[in-house]
Amino acid sequence: MGAITRRRPEGLKCLLDSFASMERPDGAAIEFVFCENDDESTISDVVDNFRSEVPEPVQLMLEPKKGIPFARNRVLTAALDQGFDFLTFVDDDEVVRRDWLVNLISAMQARDLDLCGGPVEFERPADQLSPMQEAVFLHKTERSLKRNARREADIAAVEDPKLDIYTNNWCVRLDAVRANGLRFDDALRYTGGSDTRFSRQMRGAGARIGWVPSARVCETLPQKRLTLSYYAGRARDQASNDVMIRKHSPLKTWIRVAQRLIDVFINLLAVPVRGRKALVNAGFKLGMATGLMRAAIGLKSGHYAPRRETLHVESQ
Repeated sequence: MGAITRRRPEGLKCLLDSFASMERPDGAAIEFVFCENDDESTISDVVDNFRSEVPEPVQLMLEPKKGIPFARNRVLTAALDQGFDFLTFVDDDEVVRRDWLVNLISAMQARDLDLCGGPVEFERPADQLSPMQEAVFLHKTERSLKRNARREADIAAVEDPKLDIYTNNWCVRLDAVRANGLRFDDALRYTGGSDTRFSRQMRGAGARIGWVPSARVCETLPQKRLTLSYYAGRARDQASNDVMIRKHSPLKTWIRVAQRLIDVFINLLAVPVRGRKALVNAGFKLGMATGLMRAAIGLKSGHYAPRRETLHVESQ
């Protein structure tokens, strides 16, 4: 079981607590492999406490080269070198449900999957949200619920649907990785999207990819990532990555720009009636349009660039 982390000690502690209390699949030999993406380790005490609470082996590695793909690849390489059968990933600001691993591994084996994922459920932070933050939270939650519902419908209708699987809730069969020599693309160190590209490469190699609705994790969203500016910026960067990874033509990209700008106009007209909900949707669609335009002229996302790090780490 893998996780990478950078300067989120409290979030990591919550994740490890959920690992300690989760159910174990019958007959499974579990090992935990963590990688800290930093110049020096700051979480060894958190991991040592976890090691004292669980019966399984616990490894902590350090990856000083900044960038999510580098840290993911350290964990992936360790799992491959040590002969593991499966590798899971979740984010260091999430917690897993008690039956998460049992349901995930059961689905991998029963359905003979090579890669699968499950839903992420969002919760409010403990601090009071402003009305706009509440509107952003509701918009993000509603979009997530609709996406999860579509995925459940897809797996009910199609034996092997075309899904992108993300490392916020992820399990891969390592024989499939070995057979195809796959790694996370370190050229995407600051853009995000290396897990999306990995998923698409798996599918291109003929892997069976699935969705496990019962394998749930939970993420508490911090207030600083519930602002409209951050939310629209995230939509911008994801739209930019989508063009890059899918290799959309310039014509298709500009058509999508026009569609999103029409969405912005329609939602702005609806603000007097629908209030903040329409305003948030307009901001989200504008972010998407901006990302598409940037991609069309060859600009890349810098979502995880050092200059934006304060948005993604815990307050010091």
